[in-house]
Amino acid sequence: MIWKRLGILLVLILSVGYISAEKALYVVTARTLNVRTGPGKNYVVYGCFSRGDTILVKGINGQWAAVQDGYQTGYVSTRYIRYVRTMPETNAPPKKRQPVNKWDKWYEYAKVVLWIWVILAVIGYFVNDTLSGVALWLLIFCGIGAFIGWLFWDNGTAGVVVTVVLELLAIGIFIYRIRNAHWGERSYFSSFSHRVWAILSFPFFMLNWLQFWLTKPWRPFMKVNRFPDSVKPAMRTVLRVAQIPFYIALFPLRFVNAVYYNILLYNLYAWSNYIVEVFLPSDPWEGAGGTEEWFKYLPKRIGKYLLWHGSLTTIESAVWTAIDTFIPALTLFHGTAAPFADNMLCDPGRNNPWDRTKGWKTGVWNVGTGNYAGDGIYFGISRTTLSNYQKGVAIAARVTQGKTIDTVLMPDYVYHAAGRKNANAVSNWGLNHGYVTGEWWRDDGAWWEICLYDRQNRYNESWRIRPIYAIYAHSGIMQRIKGGPAHWLFRQQVIDDLLNTLSHKLN
Repeated sequence: MIWKRLGILLVLILSVGYISAEKALYVVTARTLNVRTGPGKNYVVYGCFSRGDTILVKGINGQWAAVQDGYQTGYVSTRYIRYVRTMPETNAPPKKRQPVNKWDKWYEYAKVVLWIWVILAVIGYFVNDTLSGVALWLLIFCGIGAFIGWLFWDNGTAGVVVTVVLELLAIGIFIYRIRNAHWGERSYFSSFSHRVWAILSFPFFMLNWLQFWLTKPWRPFMKVNRFPDSVKPAMRTVLRVAQIPFYIALFPLRFVNAVYYNILLYNLYAWSNYIVEVFLPSDPWEGAGGTEEWFKYLPKRIGKYLLWHGSLTTIESAVWTAIDTFIPALTLFHGTAAPFADNMLCDPGRNNPWDRTKGWKTGVWNVGTGNYAGDGIYFGISRTTLSNYQKGVAIAARVTQGKTIDTVLMPDYVYHAAGRKNANAVSNWGLNHGYVTGEWWRDDGAWWEICLYDRQNRYNESWRIRPIYAIYAHSGIMQRIKGGPAHWLFRQQVIDDLLNTLSHKLN
């Protein structure tokens, strides 16, 4: 009786097991077919076949086929193989699988370079912060290359290899360029990297310009005060209504610009600051005091900057993308000095309080002096305008202009106040008539000056100005914000400003 039961059990196992017990030749129909250690997606991938490869199938179990892979057995999905013919028994070894991917050989060399970057980062921590920072940036770019390779070509290894090659090429050019230069001269490497970055970002730079001009196609006619006061009220109303069809038509363009600047650039800048903060802490209470403290507070830094602040940054970038799609915002540039940029972009209390300016000036956009087009905060559409301020740092920000007026549409007595120091008559007239932003064409510099009015000369509504990144104007190198840039969505000041704005609109 027991042998009978065992026989029945064996039949059942075979019936649900390998239906095809006879070896057969199959051809691969997928571009890349993964080979796994077992019959299921939960098993590890250890190799792959390519389209057109012939494989020897030993048996089929549902959606998985057992294949002869050299002298071992692998498993592939039956969806991507096609039957050719039955194979007679043979002692000749079948075709062995290909490597996991064709870039593996080059990746072995790339790993050596990656370890060099890691070693330089560690050495730089004890010797030179600049060396460590450069090495960390090289590692960060390798991670970005891996992500891009995985996202677009399903091959993160290739992304790492290509990134390493580009980095070595950039370093080679840097060494070649400075061979006969003095170290005190302007960095050739930063100049080269700035050119590369300019080429890569040029299409989106032009899209931002396109949005700027198409929002008000009549902007070129607003450079000179050629209109009499009698027609200006009607012109303000007509042009305000004329913007409506352009607002509707520019919806896709606003979305593309919002995704690029809010999600791609802002996350790149913020996350790079967080990563640098993990490896090169700036706060003595978080591991900047020495080697022992560095390791002691490492878990805290990972949780604080990568898990907590990194998550909030990603969330708010998506939220602002949606907001900017419906409430128009442009990417504009603001010029200031490095200490002020650090103070304006940092989050109050996030880092060492002894390194920060206490009070409301921390984390807000302070109004400066001069104010030739009214009291407020000034921006330009191009970085070239910043050379006129000679402050040293350019802050790229997403700016919600709100209700905007061209200065030439103001009464003559107000328009002629522009161009003189502390021209508060311009901002006062604008705010009294419901305008929160003014655009003024400067003949002396030939650029558009965009001023976000602020009668209090204290700070502007924080939600209207959201920084993307800060760079040193001459070298193009990003400025580090210790502790990472401030969150412009999850802050009490921003929430208060939003509520005050909504309350003012409703009343």
